[in-house]
Amino acid sequence: MTARRHDRTVDTRVNAAAWNAIARQDRTSTDRAEVVPARMEWTHRPGTGPGAELLGDVRGARVIELGCNRGDNLAHVATLGPARTVGLDVAEDCVAQARARWAHVPGIAWTTGEAGDFLAASRETYDVVYSIFGALWYTDPERLLPRVRERLAPGGLLAFTVSAARPGALHGARVDNLTLGTGVRMPVVHYAYDAAGWHDLLARHRFIVERSIDVPTRDGAGHRALVFTARAA
Repeated sequence: MTARRHDRTVDTRVNAAAWNAIARQDRTSTDRAEVVPARMEWTHRPGTGPGAELLGDVRGARVIELGCNRGDNLAHVATLGPARTVGLDVAEDCVAQARARWAHVPGIAWTTGEAGDFLAASRETYDVVYSIFGALWYTDPERLLPRVRERLAPGGLLAFTVSAARPGALHGARVDNLTLGTGVRMPVVHYAYDAAGWHDLLARHRFIVERSIDVPTRDGAGHRALVFTARAA
């Protein structure tokens, strides 16, 4: 019997539906400019872990965020002097909110799309590619990492945060649920690896890890964030 091939477009549609639903819960800021955050956050605990210094000096750089959500972090990065910033997200409602909230911040291009497809179709190179609980968490890294590498400029930086797999859990695709304010639960597909798994993935796709940071994300809950920076070998 031939195994049925996994259809990644289903993952994309499922994840987009969930994040669009989350975005629609909060319409309060979609038509209002907001104050740019004073700090870039790499975890779910504000003030915990590194800030924008993890990206190095971005003045004059071309920067893309894969999975920009409502754009808070990219708005901060855009104030640090990059030549070009791109915010990409699979959820069109998230992108619409980001565009409205940060219209007063110059130099940001907001776009909707699936990260792997976007990078495969692009001819632009980037000095910094980063993702914070974004595309590197919700897209198969076996597919996405080669496309990131192709679009990184020589010496370019990949930086990302993902949640660590639970001890003893198998690596790979997992289905979880996001709970809306109404109590409705919507499925999402993500890819879970522990720190060793991510080191192996990056090495196999010819990245050299520069930093690996393990940060507790919720006090006493056992959840941990893994923050990586790497460059093409």
